Amino acid sequence: MLSTKLKLQLKIMVLSLRKSGTRSLLGLGSVGLGIASMMIMLSLGAGAERELEAITDQMGKNLFTVRAAQVVGLPGRGAGWYTSTKLKSTDVAILHEQIRGIHRIVPIVEGSFQAKLDREAMVTTVRGVTPAFLEVRNFQVEEGRSIDEQDNLARSRVAVVGSFVAKQLNDGFSMVGETIWIGGTPFEVIGQLAEKGVNNEGQNEDDQIVIPVETALRRLFNVDYLTRLLVQVEDKGQMDAVEDQTREVLRKSHDLDDEVKDDFEILALIRANQIRRMNSAFLEWMSQLFAGVTLAIGGAGVLAVTYLNIKDRTPEIGLRMAIGARRKDIAALFVAEACLLSLAGGLAGLLVGGAAILILQRFTGWQMAIEPEGLTTSLLVSLLLGLAFGVLPAMKASKVMPVEALRDR
Repeated sequence: MLSTKLKLQLKIMVLSLRKSGTRSLLGLGSVGLGIASMMIMLSLGAGAERELEAITDQMGKNLFTVRAAQVVGLPGRGAGWYTSTKLKSTDVAILHEQIRGIHRIVPIVEGSFQAKLDREAMVTTVRGVTPAFLEVRNFQVEEGRSIDEQDNLARSRVAVVGSFVAKQLNDGFSMVGETIWIGGTPFEVIGQLAEKGVNNEGQNEDDQIVIPVETALRRLFNVDYLTRLLVQVEDKGQMDAVEDQTREVLRKSHDLDDEVKDDFEILALIRANQIRRMNSAFLEWMSQLFAGVTLAIGGAGVLAVTYLNIKDRTPEIGLRMAIGARRKDIAALFVAEACLLSLAGGLAGLLVGGAAILILQRFTGWQMAIEPEGLTTSLLVSLLLGLAFGVLPAMKASKVMPVEALRDR
């Protein structure tokens, strides 16, 4: 019985909206435009989030770098600037001991060296690291094995090469088992990395050779200081706090007076992403403003259509009330019609928005993504538009006096 009544009411509402013709189409279109713009805005945000996740997966999660900075030469060292030599392996232990929230620290010493295999030679970046480096930076060993802690403790002359190095020195064939000369020192190649490509800062991730850090310090670079530290934080929300504490601990460890500048730099690993966020902030604000304006126009369209429908159907309202309809029944009828109109506009907006997103992706190259939550949110917003903008005229309809309404018939 209830189902039959609902079907009848739905049929009456659809017929009423069809009868209003052009004005219903205009109201539907205004809601659809607002929902489509909202959908585009949500897809832009979801696309940006996916792009950020992809960059993070490539570079490594929750990372920042502590890099030896340029400092003024001290008396006796000559004029000018030089790279600080105060960043030591002991700093790693101190940071782990004094700062909570640090998951791992990878000490790195790096520089450019000539690498030679038989008659082929090239200049590439050589990095002395601990075994955690490849995991933290999401590198995959395609052939052979990675360096391990035993290699580091024994200062073994072993190396893991990037795919670009293998391509240049060995025509892309596996170099595992070969002896490669780095800066005149022989190293056994124990592994080869899978291709990773260019990172978001334009650096070729495959143009490198990785060796144990202790080997690099004692047998290749012949120094007792590090180039930088790669710090991984346990939780992304702790990043700023850990960076601040790292600065305080290192200043104390390096005996820097208050008036002396830092002899190190703390840098976010994904600087290009931060720039991208800043550049897209204005576009995001504009899209939110456009979505808000168009949704307001859509709501105004629903309000206008509902109000005009009530005005045209005043005799019908009087007749309904004369045969027993209560005020709340009249109000509920027109609120339901407004919600139906708005929901239909929302569905149309989803279709238009989906088509617009595909077109924008094709011709602009923007990263966009349609999330199920975005579709649900859009439909819910369209329903709320009908409810919010249909209540006022519906209440006005419920206050119509039956006698006056039938007199106008």
